[in-house]
Amino acid sequence: MKRILTSLSTLIFALGFSQDGILDTTYGNSGFSVYNSGAYGQCIEIDANQKMVIGTYGTDNTFKFFRFSSSNQLDTTFGSSGSTSINFGGENAVLYDMKIAPDGKIVAVGYWEDTGSVNRKDFIVVRLNADGTLDTTFNGTGKVTVAFGTNEDVAHTVAIQNDGKILVAGYAFTGSYKDIAIARINIDGTLDSTFGTNGKVTTDLAGNNDDATCIAINIDGKFAVGSYTYGAGSSNNFADFGIAKYNSNGSLDTSFSTDGKHVVVIAPSYNDKPVAIAFQSNGKILMGGSAFLNTSSRDDFAVVRLNTNGTLDTSFNTTGIFTTAIGTSDDTAYQMKLLSDGRILLAGTIASGSYNDIGLIRLTTNGNLDTTFGTNGKTQQGYGNLSVIKDIDILSNGKIMVCGSAGSTNIFLARFNGSVPSYLEANDLLTDKKDISVYPNPVKEVLYSDQNLENFELYSMNGSLIRSGKNENSINVHDLPKGVYMLKIKNKEKSIIKKIIKN
Repeated sequence: MKRILTSLSTLIFALGFSQDGILDTTYGNSGFSVYNSGAYGQCIEIDANQKMVIGTYGTDNTFKFFRFSSSNQLDTTFGSSGSTSINFGGENAVLYDMKIAPDGKIVAVGYWEDTGSVNRKDFIVVRLNADGTLDTTFNGTGKVTVAFGTNEDVAHTVAIQNDGKILVAGYAFTGSYKDIAIARINIDGTLDSTFGTNGKVTTDLAGNNDDATCIAINIDGKFAVGSYTYGAGSSNNFADFGIAKYNSNGSLDTSFSTDGKHVVVIAPSYNDKPVAIAFQSNGKILMGGSAFLNTSSRDDFAVVRLNTNGTLDTSFNTTGIFTTAIGTSDDTAYQMKLLSDGRILLAGTIASGSYNDIGLIRLTTNGNLDTTFGTNGKTQQGYGNLSVIKDIDILSNGKIMVCGSAGSTNIFLARFNGSVPSYLEANDLLTDKKDISVYPNPVKEVLYSDQNLENFELYSMNGSLIRSGKNENSINVHDLPKGVYMLKIKNKEKSIIKKIIKN
């Protein structure tokens, strides 16, 4: 017992006394880094080696990608001296979202605009190899365009299924209005004919304009999109949080809100701006964004939680809806992360006089501000320029990377203190290793258990749920990149955490 208490004391000391949510001044220039990229920083993904891949779009109509080491140096093994540019024949193109697949390949989406004889915008999907070169096994060129009709189609968000298929969502003009538009693309870059109609689905939520901004895949293969949705509130002129939930084949999931569609009106007669969506491990849906509240006459951060049947979850902040102000003017959220312990991180841009600041909040699992983060759950951090925050990701040590643009066409990065949940850090102290054994560890192909796993969840170190299962005694991990993972095992009334190393 004395040895365990000593180990716990050592652990607490090792974690340090840096407050979560406070700028990490050991990074870059006192916590900040600005790189003259000639492009707008749009999204960040941290790979299995803890390198930062930054997706941007440039004023020269290109997608540009940069990779930085954890020590903030350009990784010269990526592209040409740390960056790569993808052009589209001189036509206008904008990148909106990016994900890294388990095999390390990079998928980015947005739109490209053919200003020639076609004269329209279409979905564009680009896939790069892990070294930054175009993946020519993807449609022969590394690029795929998707048109839903003869008018404007714009992709805003992407998710990658466990089988490698790619879900892309945004909007398409299918008549008089914009509708949610979703395409599923096979690993080889062809449209998946088993999905919707010839690989494509469109959905009208409330009889007016819809624009899907975010997408998430549940552990059962079903998925949901979040959308700006007009027409559900007191006027067709204002946007609300729209959600559509689908079965894996692209049909609407009628167990959700009877027709697969639901609209949450946070601020009647004002615009609500959904930007992120996530499934909890129990199937409940979280959406994050901003809402213009008449109580403050300004945009505030907002998070809603829905039950699996589409109703608001009143166990979350008593109403299912959380809102909060950070600064004294508009607070515009751009990204949300569901952390591995169930807490919720929301990040965005805070208007502060003639400048913009970084804004972060962290919520507890029941929808209250987490007072162990920043100042009473909130952080407002100035940089002193026109910094616009667009995306965040979490390092394996729990620290928070913030990405966006500063001034004009510069990549802007900042790092904030954060901590890995205690059950991940201290798992060796909390686990009776005689209960369940998993082997081999490190593992290359298949992880075995000496007894049946009633329920298990495998997480990446940044908190993403990789896979889950029930009543199994083996887990296939051959497709996962090298790195450290956390296996959560729930047997009977026990919950056990195992650190897994994939070679």
